[in-house]
This record gives sequence, C-alpha cells and structure tokens, in this order.
Amino acid sequence: MTVALSAHGVSRRYGPTAVVDEVSLTLKPGAITALLGGSGAGKSTLLRLFAGLEPVDTGEVRLGDRVLSSPSSTLAPDKRRIGLIFQDFALFPHLTSLQNVMFGLKALGREAALAEAEAWLRRLDLTARAGAYPHELSGGEQQRVAIARALAPKPAAILMDEPFSGLDPALRSYVRDAALEAVREAGIPALLVTHDPVEALESADHVAILKSGKLQQEGPAADVYLSPASADVAAALGPITRLKAADVPAALADVPVGHELAVRPEGVLLDGAAPVKARVVTSQLTGAMHRVVLDMGGHRLVALVPRQYAPQPGEEVGVRLDPALAFIFPSAGT
Repeated sequence: MTVALSAHGVSRRYGPTAVVDEVSLTLKPGAITALLGGSGAGKSTLLRLFAGLEPVDTGEVRLGDRVLSSPSSTLAPDKRRIGLIFQDFALFPHLTSLQNVMFGLKALGREAALAEAEAWLRRLDLTARAGAYPHELSGGEQQRVAIARALAPKPAAILMDEPFSGLDPALRSYVRDAALEAVREAGIPALLVTHDPVEALESADHVAILKSGKLQQEGPAADVYLSPASADVAAALGPITRLKAADVPAALADVPVGHELAVRPEGVLLDGAAPVKARVVTSQLTGAMHRVVLDMGGHRLVALVPRQYAPQPGEEVGVRLDPALAFIFPSAGT
C-alpha cells in the first residue's frame, strides 16, 4: 500500500535566513509533483528535508502517519525507503550497470536480486548495456541506470533533483519520458525539482512554486498555469509580458489603477480587425512557432504565433488578448 509523503509547516534556517519558510506540501501516490522556482528559492533544500539529508527547524515530514522528521528527531535517509536521483547520476564507477541496479537489492538474495535488476534494465531499454561500466555509457544511459537503481528496491517515494538538466537536449525528452513513465507505474509519490517550466508542464501532474523559501501556489499543473495567484507564479511557468495599468490601452484590457497586466506570449493574438495596433519589431522562427516582438505605443509586447501567420518586421498589426492567458494583478507594493 502506498501512502503520501508530506511536509507540514517545515522550515530550515541558516543563521537568520529561512531558506525554507513554513512550507506545507503533500506528494500524492502515483503523481509527479514538479517543484519550480528561481535560483535560491529553496527547492533543493526542501527536497533534502523530505529525504532526511537535513533536519527541520520547525514542522514535520511524514510518510503516511509516520513522522520522519521533527525538530527533535530526524530519521536517517537510509531508514526512510526514499529513492534519490540527482543530476550527477552518482553511479558506482567500479560496478557494471547490472551491478549498480542490484546494489540496493541485497536483502532479496542473489537470484531474486539478479532477476529484479534485469527486469528494470529491460524496462528502461538497457539490457544490451547490462555489462557496461558507467564510463562506457552515454549520459542518457547513465541516467536510466540511476533511475532503475532508485526504483528497483521499491521505495516508498522518489525524489529527483534536476535529474535531466545535464543531458543533451536531443536526448532529454526521450530519457525523461522513459524514466517518468517508470516512476508513474511504480505508483509512489514523486518530487521533480526543476528550473524548467516546460519540463514541469510536460512531465508533472501537480506543480508547486517556491519563492524565497515560501510556497506561492500549488495544484494541478493546468490549473496553476491558467489561474496563477500572482505575476511571480505566472512567470515561474513561462515567459510573460508585464505592463502597468497606464501603459495598457483600454481597448486591449481594462486594468484598474494600481494593477498590472501579465500576459503570456501565446495569449497575444494578431487580429487585423482589432482596434489596438502595434508595429512588428522582430519576427523569428523558434521551432513550431514564430516569436514576434511588438511595439505598442512605446511598450514591448511579445507574441507567439503559428508560422503561417507570422508578420514581417515593420508591419502594423492588430492586437487582442486571449482572456485565458492574460491576468490582472495588484502592482508590486500596492
């Protein structure tokens, strides 16, 4: 039976600074929760609190009803049955792929451990690399071995700290999809620490946004993307353009005084019939979409549009907004 891994009002201080500040977050069985935030937001520290690599100063970490961490006690990481995967893979260099995966299965006995390790290598398409040492593996192969090693002992939860960021972009999606499919099939709580909003939205069922150690918002990925609680939360899940109320034409959006408009690039629509006009500054193909920088009365607005509708620099275009991707928030300091 799998149970949730949860933090309840946990804090971690280094001197006067609260790196994690009274955070409560529940990692549900069978779901991947992506933890997002800028550098220094406290993401890796929160993961370390879940793992028992650092003690909590306030609050509790629990696995189901069992308390793993409190200010008075910290259960050792190796007693928690929590799998850990880091960016550097941390494979044993003197062991083959098969031996690395078998390492945490000693309690099963050799034959059962061998069968289980071989099954995981097969699951992650690594059977042909079973006898290879880490230095003989590609980065993607090393990471898949690390995933197999973490999941083979049937952990109660899995924690991943930027596990795919060091991989070649062409390989990253393949390795990530294979690894996270295996994590989901295990049916256990999973935390994915990442700085990449695209990875979070493509990979996670649930997202949580940290800033300066405080949890800003958490919920289903689509809900947070479409209903961010603040401009900072919106920006954590992808680029936005922020405009003060005085800089937004009334025909584009009704932004009250003391508020600001935050709009995603895909929420800026080019429409020749729209009353608000802008001049195209640049128009560049970025893959599936064109990134168009617009000048609207001296203020820049960025749009992502399908290639077949991309305008040319110097053109005047009509602009309107997709209400689902344009948000109005109180301005900072108000």
